Amino acid sequence: MRTQDEILERVKELRPNDVFNFETDDLISFLDFEHAKEFMKKDATADEWNGIEEVPPRQKMLEYMEFAWEKANNERGLSAMRTMRHYRAWLWLDGDEEVWPTLDNYTSYGKPQLVKICEYLGLDASQWDDGKR
Repeated sequence: MRTQDEILERVKELRPNDVFNFETDDLISFLDFEHAKEFMKKDATADEWNGIEEVPPRQKMLEYMEFAWEKANNERGLSAMRTMRHYRAWLWLDGDEEVWPTLDNYTSYGKPQLVKICEYLGLDASQWDDGKR
């Protein structure tokens, strides 16, 4: 898992180009109040902050996988693209240096990328993949 400072730097790096904040919002949810407060309204307090995400990135990836494949198999373009943004954030948070950079090569509603993510997680993608490309 990345440090608070690493996450903060990554958010600052991505934020200008993350138009819908899909990836940066996932990253911010792993920050404590002190690191996240610059992304909140000015009068936000620590009591209002929900705190650091308690579910580790790897678990989030595992729990989301069936839903991710559903979006890809049903050719849900925007939802499938958003899935790739979630996985980019979670893979980076998990410390992956191989798979997350390849998620920008988005094809076939992210199915090739989901196969790579399944391999990373030790999952058999064939249980969800309908094989259509």
